[in-house]
Amino acid sequence: MPDPLEQARRALRHHFGYIDFRPAQSRVLRSVLGGRDTLAVLPTGGGKSVCFQVPALVLGGLTVVVSPLISLMQDQVATAVARGIPAACLTSGLSEAERVRVGDSLRRGQLRLLYVSPERLERLAPQLQGAGIRPALLAVDEAHCIAEWGHDFRPSYRTLRRARYRLGKPPAVALTGSATPEVRDDIARALGFAPGRYAVHLGSFDRSNLWFGVVKVPDERARLGALLQLLAGEDRMAIVYAPTRGVTEALARALVNAGHRAAPYHAGLTRARRSDTLDAFLEDRLDLVVATCAFGMGIDKPDVRLVVHWTLPPTPESYYQEAGRAGRDGELARCVLLWRPGDAELHRRQLEVTFPPVPTLERAWSSAAEAASLPRNLRESAERLRRELRPEQGPVDWGPVRERRRRAESRIAAMDSYARGASCRRRALVGYFGEALDRCAGCDRCGARVVPPPRSPEVADR
Repeated sequence: MPDPLEQARRALRHHFGYIDFRPAQSRVLRSVLGGRDTLAVLPTGGGKSVCFQVPALVLGGLTVVVSPLISLMQDQVATAVARGIPAACLTSGLSEAERVRVGDSLRRGQLRLLYVSPERLERLAPQLQGAGIRPALLAVDEAHCIAEWGHDFRPSYRTLRRARYRLGKPPAVALTGSATPEVRDDIARALGFAPGRYAVHLGSFDRSNLWFGVVKVPDERARLGALLQLLAGEDRMAIVYAPTRGVTEALARALVNAGHRAAPYHAGLTRARRSDTLDAFLEDRLDLVVATCAFGMGIDKPDVRLVVHWTLPPTPESYYQEAGRAGRDGELARCVLLWRPGDAELHRRQLEVTFPPVPTLERAWSSAAEAASLPRNLRESAERLRRELRPEQGPVDWGPVRERRRRAESRIAAMDSYARGASCRRRALVGYFGEALDRCAGCDRCGARVVPPPRSPEVADR
């Protein structure tokens, strides 16, 4: 009987043009091809998509891939099709004719990869069940979105366990670029992985070609000056992450006025403008993109030499993922945080809006029952709220709200500690994810130079 991993290598060579997998990829593939539920934490640039695209070719049948973003699905489908892998996605942006075409391909067994959102899968699962289509594999990309206590929780991901069971409980692989031990446990529980019977594979969070540093600034003028100084060096291809759409727009204008080829990127822009900006950056017609967190999942430009955070990010997870856009080609790159003491306080104030104090929530709850005296438009809104909250089910347990706020506060504190810390930046960052380091490859506290790791062009990086 042929070795499944050798079959996978042949598929890799034929469709991807690489000779072999990275060690972490090989471990993940052995588990997936062996039919085990698998959780893989492979940091940015670790080649997560290979871990379900290659099994889709080896296993045959249909692999359903759950992804949170339409743009990410479209990019991965286009890349897969270009490699000769039969793939499609079902999204709200498809025309009726396109949906029919995908449905026909499904019924005829012509697809190997089908990309869907978690909301779409919840509706699609009973249809596949009725048509007798049982997927060979369920792949959950950006799986940290399923974790209730994670930094990027999306409630729709919590429906995946139910959808998986309706699909006949196929083996599942959950993939993420950043997850603490606590979040990893939550992912496994939420997907119905049997305790002690699923495989966990962790890539190293220590990317030794990245240099980490923090620049302390006293005010906004100094912050801009520090950014311009960073950009005056050789790091021409850069991403600057800003906290809001307004800051993104203003900062992009300032950089253009300073002579840089820069453009903003945020969710408030039209899809066409975002696409134009991304294309210009990928094609080197722009040197800089000033972006909110919307410029994240699926952004794959290998030669970014500098990632700057304009202000303190709210979580180590988001900082690690965004900083990880740098140096994906394995060459030297810098990750710099511009930090002003008091940045963390802005995030703490935002928690008052995101997670109001329980007395405030209780007052809102009580008000939902008093809708009769409200004007019609407010009464209808209150009625929708009442139906959603369903007070007839009894007293509300506000414990989860308190817990989510506590965890958000803890993440802000961890990020603030990273900025203030006098010890190794790298140890602080990867230590947050549960990994210990023997030495620092490069940060401003240790004074070490970054040493790029040996790299072979024949190793899969996607």
